[in-house]
Amino acid sequence: MVYPIKTVALKENLDFYGEVILMEKRATQYITGFPWCKAVIESSLYFNLGEKLCVFLYEIDNSSSKEDNFLWIVVGDLPAMYLDIYGPKNTVHVLADYVDLAKNWISNVEAGLSVADCYPFNIAPTIEMADLLKKRVVLIENAILANMDEIGLPAILIKK
Repeated sequence: MVYPIKTVALKENLDFYGEVILMEKRATQYITGFPWCKAVIESSLYFNLGEKLCVFLYEIDNSSSKEDNFLWIVVGDLPAMYLDIYGPKNTVHVLADYVDLAKNWISNVEAGLSVADCYPFNIAPTIEMADLLKKRVVLIENAILANMDEIGLPAILIKK
């Protein structure tokens, strides 16, 4: 498969096809759950490990900012996250940012500190949740990041 793939063009020959469809629905529900996301215009699959981990790029109608209408969305067997495209420009950087933000959250939870200044993961800030997230972060860091393709944003989206 050649990524990215527009989600409207996903075909059954895609690895983990059924799981990816579920992950795309989860990503759409996640992003449309924010009051500033008026609608999803388009989405594309950039990285695919089925229900374990997917990275999508969404174009949305953002009522808060017309300039922030493209967002990376990470979903899978971990808390969902969105990142704007002004930071990470490719799939490796998206997952590296996920790892960094998750580690910060985990450190605060393990130290008994507030997570108010951390990325707002939609999970309870408990040691149990921190341990589960840490296992996924270690997997991303040690097995996935070094072995994945760097699939970048379309040139038209890269701000200079």
